[in-house]
Amino acid sequence: MSDDYDASLTMAERKRHGVFYTPGPVVRYLLRATAPAGPVADLSCGDGAFLAEAAGLGLPVMGIEQDAAALARAEERLSVIIPPLIGERGQGGEGARYHLHCGDGLIPDLPWTPDVVLGNPPYLEAKKAAAALKACCRRLFPDIARGGFDVFICFLKAGLDVLPSGGRLGYIVPNKVLVAEYARPLRELLLRETTILEVVDVSDLPTFRDAAVYPVLLVLRKAPPPAGHRVRAGQVTDLAQLETGDFPRAEIPQARWAATARSVCWLPPVDPVARGLVDRLTADPRAVRLGALLALRWAVSFHRAGLRDRFIFPSPRGRCPRPLIGGKRYHGNADVARYRLAWSGWWIDYDEDRARAEGNALPPARLFAGPKLLIAQNARRIVATLDASDSACKDTFLVGHQRGDAPLAYLLALLNSALLSYLYGVLFKATHVGGGYLHYLGSYLESLPIRLADPAPLGALAARLLDPDLPGADRRALDRAVDEAVFDLYELTPAERALVTAAVPYAWGEPGQRRGRWKAEDW
Repeated sequence: MSDDYDASLTMAERKRHGVFYTPGPVVRYLLRATAPAGPVADLSCGDGAFLAEAAGLGLPVMGIEQDAAALARAEERLSVIIPPLIGERGQGGEGARYHLHCGDGLIPDLPWTPDVVLGNPPYLEAKKAAAALKACCRRLFPDIARGGFDVFICFLKAGLDVLPSGGRLGYIVPNKVLVAEYARPLRELLLRETTILEVVDVSDLPTFRDAAVYPVLLVLRKAPPPAGHRVRAGQVTDLAQLETGDFPRAEIPQARWAATARSVCWLPPVDPVARGLVDRLTADPRAVRLGALLALRWAVSFHRAGLRDRFIFPSPRGRCPRPLIGGKRYHGNADVARYRLAWSGWWIDYDEDRARAEGNALPPARLFAGPKLLIAQNARRIVATLDASDSACKDTFLVGHQRGDAPLAYLLALLNSALLSYLYGVLFKATHVGGGYLHYLGSYLESLPIRLADPAPLGALAARLLDPDLPGADRRALDRAVDEAVFDLYELTPAERALVTAAVPYAWGEPGQRRGRWKAEDW
């Protein structure tokens, strides 16, 4: 979809249908990257941005679009490029060079077999989609449209289905396709049955105006990957780089993605020092996974409108009153900071029988018994503290209980270290939720590599940092001491230490840091 047509739509219309325009450099890059020699198809063609570029190269093009106004604009654009007498809309007869059809791209009716499928499919979460669309996705793609899926993954599968063996696909899609649990069945299919040629990260750019998405360019061939195939991963800092193709790239074996937990497709850093560090950490034979040492669980959630106010109060009420960490409305993560707990004074009536009768079961109360780690689910770096009380906890935080021999204080120091925040930010960058915040999920945190050593030194540092009366200067000094100890534990080189320290500042407002990126509560 072009910028001109996109500008004619209201924000409500664009968000309701998941419609956002595709910048010209993206269109041209995907066209070059897929190198079509025959017909090009776009199953959600909008006003024909991809089709017009392909038609300009003399290629036959096919487009499907539900929005009649957008389709009319696409025909207008194509009729300027291709003489009208040899373009038959909706027919695709002998001699025709383009075919446009007003219909559903998830049920493509194409006159020719495409050599390449290009597109910018709708980005629309199932929970926001019309019931008919959601039902259609589940019916057509039962193995893909699972849980809280997004419609774009169905368009990606539809694009693959219309391609012949060896055909290529080039899409711009949200980077969540690389990590989201709902996209896991699709990733497993892609890793098994296609050769992923290239993934270009454009998520740091304001690529889509007013859209809370962080996209990547995905280029693949419909054929199982040959042995030893390596995916090219690029990072673009300026859209103009897409016009020249001059931007840094790295490579990663596709088989390595297939072997990761949950088939997460993390992008290797293009910086050689960073790439070497991440490669070493993710393949560290001396490390165990955090999940072997810490059991992470979801906390209290309320799924029905109005139910929260029947259980959570600013003072003790009900049959089973209990302090609730994270209970204050619109308080975000403020009850928990790094090494600190600041309960806002709210309570929950932890009446499990009443909650079950209301259709919203509470976790077993034993989840909150005894010492536990609390980890903020949304933060700019890993934010964790130790809670020795039996307070309940809202689902703003994850609850972690010791399950191995490593003491909680030792694991707390590691989690709050700059190194593990850096590594999570590389491996799970696609959990970005805006404003520099990442989404910290238990299944991803559990995959972090943990080296075991004498826990006493790090545990002692964490214990001192847990002192709420510790002066700020001492806190910063101890925090640096934790980072240096963790650097030593993982045997980082001086260049790697400098890289991590620069990437993960200690606290907001310190000299040399970008004011506004890190907030005081990240402590």
